[in-house]
Amino acid sequence: MKNNELSNKSVVILGFLVYFLSCAMRIDYSATMVAMVADLKITNTMASYAVTGSFIAYGTGMVLCGIIADRISPVKMIKCAMIGTVAVNILVSFCSDMVLITLLWSINGFCQAMIWPPLARFVFESVGKEKYADSITIVGLAGSIGTLFVYLFVSVILEIAVWRAVFTCMSLFGAAVLFIWCYMTRKTSMGRATPEKDTSDENNHSKLKLTIWAGLVPIFAATVLQGVLRDGIQTWLPSMINETFGLKASSSVLSTTMLPILSMISVVLTNALYHKLKNELKTVSVVFAITFLATIPFGLGLNTPALITVTLASIVSGSMHGVNHMLISVVPQNFSKYGKFATISGIGGGFSYLGASVSSFGFAALADNVGWNAVQVSWCAIAGIATLICVFEIKSWTKFRE
Repeated sequence: MKNNELSNKSVVILGFLVYFLSCAMRIDYSATMVAMVADLKITNTMASYAVTGSFIAYGTGMVLCGIIADRISPVKMIKCAMIGTVAVNILVSFCSDMVLITLLWSINGFCQAMIWPPLARFVFESVGKEKYADSITIVGLAGSIGTLFVYLFVSVILEIAVWRAVFTCMSLFGAAVLFIWCYMTRKTSMGRATPEKDTSDENNHSKLKLTIWAGLVPIFAATVLQGVLRDGIQTWLPSMINETFGLKASSSVLSTTMLPILSMISVVLTNALYHKLKNELKTVSVVFAITFLATIPFGLGLNTPALITVTLASIVSGSMHGVNHMLISVVPQNFSKYGKFATISGIGGGFSYLGASVSSFGFAALADNVGWNAVQVSWCAIAGIATLICVFEIKSWTKFRE
């Protein structure tokens, strides 16, 4: 299945670099938002519009770009995406108007949507099915490491410079990775994804029948809920810590560095659990159940200290990265024989960021009107519902895989 002149190691390293910087240039706004709110004198809700717009553009874009990524070169798609996101980060550094910032960050969301589906297909077709799960796990870790880098980097920048410097630096880092990508893939040729040549009834299902047969509807519902928890907590935890415990902006951002650390641990442990259970839904059900247990103190309305609050919230958000890895990266490999690998990955990613867009605005509105305790209670309810959905879907998914 080798459609690439690059070695497996080179493919993983290249994919890691691209995903690292793409995530960094998507999360930098959320990490900088506390300082932006203070400097531009706006409310949390106003600041959330740019995040919501980005998530909506990212989510809808993932669906469209996933379909396209099965039809054209993933290498060219990623190149265009990186150019776009670098340009947006440069422009935001010069903006003060929230309407313009919201528009630009929404464009950034669409550019970012052009990265993961083609990147996952690029890795899959380069390393083959046997090595894909472990390879994509390493590439996926770049997202958590990129997040850790952003929070540490932003906390330093906010101490020595204005928030605009964050976007300037990120665009420069992104430009460097773009050059590396273009240079290393200059001899790589990938075209349209082709299904296995099989005339059996199974491989001639329509997209709708395939969706129903695979039980993807409830799986996508769970994907939405994990997106709510993962990105909602990641986006608003710095602000929650700042307003609830009175920490200054740079300290609030720095206190959330536990998020990406636990995210990395979660992805690795979830992949190990998958190798043992050999079933994506069983794996996801276990992780969601652990998440629900971590949210019980919030569900009971307990006023936990800052350290415990950050720790539990980080466990919840981190665990969702493991769930996202299974649903967006590993589940799609079951559809490669239909030539729908990137399509399923893109659609799954779209539902994930539908949840993210809901949480970015929803959690802000809930916090502004009711308080952060209400937001924490919602985490418990969401985790419980997602656990039940996955547990009830195990039988259907297992039948499809077998």
